[in-house]
Formats: sequence, C-alpha cells, structure tokens
Amino acid sequence: MTAARPVPWHPSTTPSPLESRIMIPTTFRPHRSTRLTALAAAAALALTATAGCSGDGGTKDDGPVRIALIPAAPPSLPLIAEKNGGFTAQGLKVKISALPSTSITTFAPGLGRQYDIAWGTPADVIAASAQGHDITVIAGAYLDSTEHSQAQIFAAKAGRIASLAGLKGKRIATPSLSGTLYLSVLTSLKKAGVDAKDVTLVEVPFPTMLDQLNAGRVDAVATIQPFIGALKGAGHTALGDPFLSVASPAVAGMWIAGRSWAEKNPKKVASFVAALDAADTWVAAHDQEARTFLTTALKLPPQVMAVAPLPDWDSSISPEALTPWIDAVSASGQVNGTLPKPSDLVGTAGKNG
Repeated sequence: MTAARPVPWHPSTTPSPLESRIMIPTTFRPHRSTRLTALAAAAALALTATAGCSGDGGTKDDGPVRIALIPAAPPSLPLIAEKNGGFTAQGLKVKISALPSTSITTFAPGLGRQYDIAWGTPADVIAASAQGHDITVIAGAYLDSTEHSQAQIFAAKAGRIASLAGLKGKRIATPSLSGTLYLSVLTSLKKAGVDAKDVTLVEVPFPTMLDQLNAGRVDAVATIQPFIGALKGAGHTALGDPFLSVASPAVAGMWIAGRSWAEKNPKKVASFVAALDAADTWVAAHDQEARTFLTTALKLPPQVMAVAPLPDWDSSISPEALTPWIDAVSASGQVNGTLPKPSDLVGTAGKNG
C-alpha cells in the first residue's frame, strides 16, 4: 500500500505550513464554567517548583513561551488568546508556530528546545511517552461526546452496509495508519466483532475520501468535519463516531510540555491555561467575530466557517480521562515500549519521571 500524501483543504492557494491541515470538529456549545483540574495541576507544579527553590523554577527566563500547534480549529484557542491580548493580560509573552507534523513522536524531542508547549492527541501522546519522551499533559483542549460528535465512519450507500459489523472483509479509508482516529477506528471495529485483520485499512487524505467512496475504491471512510457534511449530503451511511468507542465523553486533544520545563515554569503553565479559558469565554459571547477571525487565521473558505460548528473547548484534564485511551492503545498492539500509567502523564508534579 502506497500512502497518499494529504493535501490542503483549500486547493486555490499554495499552502504554507500553517495551512497544511484544516480540521473542524462538529459542535458548538454555550460556554460552561471550566473545571479547575488544569489549574489545579498548575498549582501542584508550583508547589513542586517552590519546594527547593524560588521563583519560576529557580531559573529566570524572560523569553517567550514557544507554543506549537497545527492549523486546525481544535487547537486554535491560543491564536484567539493572542489576538485578544489574553496572554498579555496574564503577563505571558508567547511565540506561536506550526508543528512540522501531527505526530508527536516526530517532534517530541524538540520539547524544551524548539517548543515549550505543544498540541497533541491521545494516541500520539501515549506513543511518545512509551518511546521514552518525558512529557506531561498540562491541559485538555476539546471534548468529543454524544451531544458534540466530531468524527464519523461512513459506509458507501451502494454497499448497503448498515452497521460496523458489516465492514468485515471491506476496504476502509483513514487519513493515516497511525494516530488517534486510526486507533478509534480499530476500537470501533473490535467492539463490533470485527478484527483488524478482517479489513483492509488504506491511507486516504480527508479531501479525497468522498471521491474514493463514490468511485467504489473503498467501502467506508473515517472522517471529521468539515468533510462530514459532504458525505452526508451524498447519501452515504453514517455508522457512528469512532472516538466514542473509546470513551464518552472523550478528551480528543490536549496540550503537552516537557516535564522538566513544566515543573520549572508553573506560573507560565497556569497563565497559559488561564488565557485559554478566557479565550473560550470570549468566543461564547462573540461567535461571529470568532468565526471571522478563524476564517482568516486558518485560511478557511468563508462559506465553510460560516456553518461549521466550533469545537467544544475544555481545558480540564485528569488521569481518568486518559485511562480508556491507554487501554485502547494496549489492546491495539500498535505501540512498542512500556505504556505510561495515566498518572504518569497527568498530575505528575513532584515526580522525577
């Protein structure tokens, strides 16, 4: 199988690194009070840092916090916080840049060197930790739930497949053959009684999945917004949100840092989280303005951003939220190395790694 290279969402422009992947999940909710787990973790980091030294880990660092993300809606809150002066209000200088890849295992070595805080998804965070990268989750990013479903598996309408069990022996397209969506598809199939060896999983970019399904080159696809609408419109059969086969609700994105940096810089971690929460509150009260900004920042066609629901942002995180993802990674057999315990990744203040 030859892996297909993902293409930009907007074909009329030459993509910059910040335009290479445009992903918009499917829900917008009225803002609710953010739980305090992330800020509590930051406070615990502060206790660790001040136990044997003063200030921000005993090291004066007046440089900006280097934040790395992919150009997508789920990790876009730092962009909004920067636009609104949220980081400045927290006394935090930041520098935001694009990640070279969506896979944490490719850039985790740069944490603490090229980047201080980075966007990640559960499967990649777990894989990076299993490979020996000493990282910690400092905040959640967004949630997937029954009310706020953000991914979907579609079967071709011509195939008359009505359930996941009907995919046995079929070809299924995923955007990559690793990562969180891929893991979720494997988990969905297993729970439906379909083993991974009983299907053929092929790599197809999100923008070309509809064409591949229409042409009969694949029997099903696993996709996200904004591509879900086109597949529904074409009459293909929705078989379920694969993320929800892992957990419901599911923490589908998070913010990570090198453990050493996080423990030395608890005030910066707390300020980062507070700025995200303020940005979330602002979006809830300024929906149209937020959409206009994201249209430009993410290089989205205006007609897409006008109707695409915004993410269900939530900075809270707990070890329990990662437990089902670690269990799913273990069951899949996709990661070599010793898998981390949930408490190894979240709430690690006071540990030496």
